[in-house]
Amino acid sequence: MIRAAIVLALVAGISFAARSFLPADATITGSGAALAFGFLLIAAMQTGHIFHGLRLPHLTGFILCGALFGPEVLRLITPSMLGDLTLVKKVAVGLIALNAGCELNFARLRPKIRSIGLVSIFGLLTEFVLLFGFFAFVLGRIEFTAEMTSAQRLTVALICSTVLSALSPAVVMGILKETRAIGPLSEMCLSIVVLADLAVVVAFSFTESVARAVFPPEATASGAGSSIFGALAVHIFGSIATGIAVGLVSALYIRRVGQRIGLFVFAVLFVVAEIGGALHLDPLLVGLSAGLFLENISPVSGHEVIHETEVAAMPTFAVFFAVVGAEVHLHAFFTVAPYAAVAALTRAAGIFAGARFGARVAKVDPEVAARIPFGMFPQAGVAIGLANLVANSFKPWGQAASTLILGTIVINEMIGPVLFRMALARAGEIGKKREGSLLDLPSHAPTPEADVEAT
Repeated sequence: MIRAAIVLALVAGISFAARSFLPADATITGSGAALAFGFLLIAAMQTGHIFHGLRLPHLTGFILCGALFGPEVLRLITPSMLGDLTLVKKVAVGLIALNAGCELNFARLRPKIRSIGLVSIFGLLTEFVLLFGFFAFVLGRIEFTAEMTSAQRLTVALICSTVLSALSPAVVMGILKETRAIGPLSEMCLSIVVLADLAVVVAFSFTESVARAVFPPEATASGAGSSIFGALAVHIFGSIATGIAVGLVSALYIRRVGQRIGLFVFAVLFVVAEIGGALHLDPLLVGLSAGLFLENISPVSGHEVIHETEVAAMPTFAVFFAVVGAEVHLHAFFTVAPYAAVAALTRAAGIFAGARFGARVAKVDPEVAARIPFGMFPQAGVAIGLANLVANSFKPWGQAASTLILGTIVINEMIGPVLFRMALARAGEIGKKREGSLLDLPSHAPTPEADVEAT
């Protein structure tokens, strides 16, 4: 831990020294993005080692590293650099989703589909209802809704509660990779967050259409008159179709060529990320669909792909979550901190009550049921993306609503990974993964000393 702290200090010092030679009015672009990528990779990995020594999740360290060196604090990473790193972030989302899809085998999960569905439904519904009640109550006391009608305030509450209902497959996948956890809790949490986030993406598309109907056209961004259902079809079904195509191409390459599989996968994800913006494709849905196709339909084993990309998994998580941390608007967060804190507590209460009730109805093992909510607390990529969409799509109130949403996400993305890691530790699942898929081994698999040390 001490050595990692020294390396982090040296890297940061060198970067500050290099920046000090620039003219005051200079703007770093292009190669500055490459510098930002390299710096975040090294700094985030060292911060992860420090948090490992503190027995805290690496992911929390990655996020804090990005926030510390980002535009809001030390400003080593500038807003223009973050803009140039968007492509890197999309590739990372695609890889995370691909790995998550490769972990989900429908044949193995079939006996648990009812349990996964009930926990997801009750958890999401209870979370949404409590958040909607909170926002419906509090928005009348916030300045940016002062000129709105009651119907408009309820619509804003609907948008905010839908976005904050999102979970985080990226965080859950990252924690499971980092801790090498395996068992019933790991399996249930990964399946639930993937299913729930797909439902939230679809639900947001419909709530967005409601908002465009309630607010006058001049209060929304351009394109408000376009068919929301057509956009929804392109976004969801187009992404799924692209993911299946990616899975098919990858399966053919693995079977016919079988060399440099990891490099090929990254190249495909890079192409998808590059064209995704123009075609309105979601890298999360594309990667997830590709992974599910590889594991459940193609002759290729999903964890063959996971094994080939394993070496790049942790660096990918490091850069992704460091960028997420750098994008946090800390100054805006402090302006809404009291409301954000109550919203985070309301969300946690809804998840806890709903997931526990759903698990009881599904007759999930009580030891697992008691810890499932902790895998649903974290938030990251999808929620942040939807919050930014709110800011850009609805003028003039979207920016203020997005600030409130992002303030709540900040709390959830900092505390959620810590709570989930603690739940995995108490379930005795940390360090039990050896070879193969996270979900392939029995939960009572032996834990070697080396694996325990590695976590």
